[in-house]
Amino acid sequence: MGLGISRKQMVMVATLLSGTLLTVLNLTLMTPALPTIMADMSVSAETVQWLTSGYGMVEAVVIPLSAYLMGRFSTRQLFIGCEALFALGSLIAAFAPSFEFILAGRMIQAACTGIVMPMVSSVILLIFPREKRGSAMGIIGLIIGFAPAVGPSLSGILVDHIGWRAIFAIVTVLAFVVVACATRTLQNFGGFERTRFDAPSVVLSTVGLISLLYGFSTFGSANNLIETAVLVVVGALVLGFYVRRQLTLDEPMLKLDILRTRQYRTVVIIVALLQAGLIGMETIMPLYIQGVLGNSATVSGLTLLPGTVIGALIGFTAGRIFDRVGVRKPALVGALFMILGACGLFSLRGDSNILLICAAYGIVAIGVQFTMTPLNTWGVNSLPNASVRYAQSTSNTVNQVAGSFGTAMLVSIATLVSSSATNLSGTAQVFAGYHASFTGTALLLLIVMAIILLFVRDRKGETAKEATPLGADQAQMPGTITVADAMNPVVASVGEDASVRDVMKIMEETGTTGVVVTGPDGQVKGFVTDGNVTRYLARQDLDLSSAILRMSASYRDEDDLLSRFQDLAALNVMQVAATNVITVPPDMPLDKACALLMEHKIKKVPVITDGKAVGSLGRRNIIHYAFEHMH
Repeated sequence: MGLGISRKQMVMVATLLSGTLLTVLNLTLMTPALPTIMADMSVSAETVQWLTSGYGMVEAVVIPLSAYLMGRFSTRQLFIGCEALFALGSLIAAFAPSFEFILAGRMIQAACTGIVMPMVSSVILLIFPREKRGSAMGIIGLIIGFAPAVGPSLSGILVDHIGWRAIFAIVTVLAFVVVACATRTLQNFGGFERTRFDAPSVVLSTVGLISLLYGFSTFGSANNLIETAVLVVVGALVLGFYVRRQLTLDEPMLKLDILRTRQYRTVVIIVALLQAGLIGMETIMPLYIQGVLGNSATVSGLTLLPGTVIGALIGFTAGRIFDRVGVRKPALVGALFMILGACGLFSLRGDSNILLICAAYGIVAIGVQFTMTPLNTWGVNSLPNASVRYAQSTSNTVNQVAGSFGTAMLVSIATLVSSSATNLSGTAQVFAGYHASFTGTALLLLIVMAIILLFVRDRKGETAKEATPLGADQAQMPGTITVADAMNPVVASVGEDASVRDVMKIMEETGTTGVVVTGPDGQVKGFVTDGNVTRYLARQDLDLSSAILRMSASYRDEDDLLSRFQDLAALNVMQVAATNVITVPPDMPLDKACALLMEHKIKKVPVITDGKAVGSLGRRNIIHYAFEHMH
């Protein structure tokens, strides 16, 4: 399967994903162990859930800093440093003498995760070409989905046969292995733009998120509901000031104006609701299986296994489907599965068969994964590449808040309903709370389906399959002007074995200022502009002048320049071509393409579909199109 990246880049992706896999695995390992930790440390369900909701809260607080840190440190420094700190946090939790030390170790892990996850997502999305992002995110989803599949089952076995401390011990060892591998194989990727550190923004986001999430988490167990409500309101207001500050700063720490893009904003809302329901359900489900049905931690872990395995595979498939048919069809199929699963959750009882629970959870997991991968790709593709790191920071912040909110909300619902069901006793009273939580999850999934039905739609030409090559007429949404409308459909190209002379000849005969370099399979390997040629000549001039001075040679300037022209013309084209090619798809809105040209200070870019050039877009093409359509 061609993914449009080199072998070296694939090794880098694998290294980054190994660290991401560990952080996700670490989160899912915790849920089956919560009842045992409650018993060993003599803490309540409301307290122990901070090992999951608190993890998400700290992660959410740190994520807004990730874009800043990505501009200040190299990929290698940031990844290795965070993984080393992650190992330290795991070690502290493994030898914790009390619950406070477990929580401290988890918070260190969470802080590192909040930096690593957005960084890895941003780098991987930028490594893969735009037309392959659906498949790429499917692979990422498959690998990351492996953690929820293995985590609960592995955790259950460890808790039942060794003890919950073994979980943190294994994570510590694996973290050090990741650090060792990264030290040997990880290379730096690109250079992210440096952003200014804004202390007021950090204070506002930290205070706002902690107040909001702490208020939600204590809602079910607080003695004074007024204090809890005040915390929630204060948190929401402070976050409002944070958002306003980001929108007014010249250099925001988190570029929230990307939420003005309707397509991306829709995805953020949907995925946040999915995260709230899924993470909350994954916390409640082991408590229900162990506390109500009386099964072991191993059983509770194995119950979640089939759904997460199949869901991970489905996520991979959904990414490839998105590349072919767009977003609406897979999103609707996923939504249908979620509704079927929600009906299964609502039908659970205090004596339900474990197979019914397994099926209900599995159908929900399949639906979520079938929906989430296409939606995430669809949302990111609506933004220019320069905004990807901000998109990942924003999405991850919202998702972590949503996951913490979902966990806190469902645990609070379970606690309130259970304590209010005074007409019941024993297990029936406990189940009444969990059933209310399952009902809340089902309502969230219904809301998601409604949003998908109303707002998630394909635009003509949005997928590689539908993109019309060579600038032919294509159906568009009213008022949408795309690259395909303005581009030059004639592709000037040469093979990898061509010389610069061949390129210069094409430029002279056709008047073009950019020539695509292609491989034997027609895939784009590079792009040569008149700027590349003259820039190379300018560097040669400097080098040759230095050599002339050192040798005290005496050449006439005219002869020297002519000889350098001949030397340049004989070079292989790949010696002057740009290999890290900036490209645009035919379906990209023309205004976004203009912003891309200005941002990178370039005059022309190739237009790509399925890795092959179908045209070129330059400033002259844009001016010509604008002039023709003036009224």
